Amino acid sequence: MQKTFLAIDTNSWILLVSIFALLSLAAFLGKFTWNKKFKNDAVAQDELKIVLGATLSLFGLLIGFILSFAIGGYNMRVAAEENEAIAIGNAFQRTSLLKDGHQQQAKALLQDYLSLRTQFFETMNEDRRAEIRRESIRMQTRMWTLVSKIATANPDPVIATALNACNDLYIAQQKTMASWRHHIPSAAWFLLIIFGVCSNFLIGYNIRGQNRRSSLIFIVPFVTALALFLIAEIDVPGKGLIHVSPDNLTILRETLSDGGLMS
Repeated sequence: MQKTFLAIDTNSWILLVSIFALLSLAAFLGKFTWNKKFKNDAVAQDELKIVLGATLSLFGLLIGFILSFAIGGYNMRVAAEENEAIAIGNAFQRTSLLKDGHQQQAKALLQDYLSLRTQFFETMNEDRRAEIRRESIRMQTRMWTLVSKIATANPDPVIATALNACNDLYIAQQKTMASWRHHIPSAAWFLLIIFGVCSNFLIGYNIRGQNRRSSLIFIVPFVTALALFLIAEIDVPGKGLIHVSPDNLTILRETLSDGGLMS
């Protein structure tokens, strides 16, 4: 349980607490406003129900739309991890086309590269992840230099396939970095918060309560804050409760350790 809580991004915790406080305040302001005005106005109550229903419907649609953005970004990161595993596995297969001395050297480089890419997806430290990315690029350069020298000395279509496999490593990593970002723009978050404030203000405006009891007024702010918290957790890359695990890279390491893909 402690590990689970530590995995949650600090900004997501701040968002959860601050949004809940803001929406609760908006609901209380709505309740206070109702107690001051229109308390016994039946026409105002009917009009309020129409406005409240329309606002909540639009707010629900907006949350669903923004959630789809976050899930789309998460799916891109999952696909990027899968592409990296495929590219590395393909590179391992192409090393069998090299001579024995070069083949062992290339396989050692790829083993180190696979370990680095697995660490990239496992770590939740941004500085460590940036360091791993730089080291991965250096490893790619060493692999490319090795194979390109072989291709220059002995140019033929067979060696060209190994060269293409090295290039695919770079392409796969760049696709990962392209997906490794927040996909929900700040303007969308601002719009969500505005809709949340308006919705909870109207809910507080609609709650009558008896004997000054207002416990129900916290329910919708809390549920709304949880929904936005979930969206933030899905959208944050590399950490949080919902993050991409290097499952395909781990399976590839197990396959290699069992002798698969390597001659």
